[in-house]
Amino acid sequence: MSSLYGLTYVSESTRDLLPDELDAILLDARLFNASVGVTGALLYSDGRFFQLLEGPEESVKKAFARILQAKSHSNLKQISSFAVHERSFESWHMGFVRPPATAIQSLSQAAWEGAIPYTRSGVEKSEGLGLLLYYWSKWAAEPIPSAR
Repeated sequence: MSSLYGLTYVSESTRDLLPDELDAILLDARLFNASVGVTGALLYSDGRFFQLLEGPEESVKKAFARILQAKSHSNLKQISSFAVHERSFESWHMGFVRPPATAIQSLSQAAWEGAIPYTRSGVEKSEGLGLLLYYWSKWAAEPIPSAR
């Protein structure tokens, strides 16, 4: 098995995104990620994104290069990059967490919530997973009002 690589980042949406716009972002990410073997999760709350990507290093870097070009967000800050010993999101080309506004988002959130016991047990093994759960908990407990 080839070595795996992980990357996390945070960013801010350039404006309030409509539910259909979030669906389009998710579908585009899933199609691209599936084509290059990248899995991960995306959090969106109060105009902020957090994303964890995992997969072959070259593929993760390709996905991140696309993300850097996206006009839907700004103030992007890479938080970490790290070796991944095993995938935490093997079957998710882009898991998603947000209060669901559409069926796509609702299904994505259901998949995430169903995997929580597994993902929580893997926190010690994954720097990226620990960060993802940190941001999810932080945003759920302390929502920051949008400055826009």
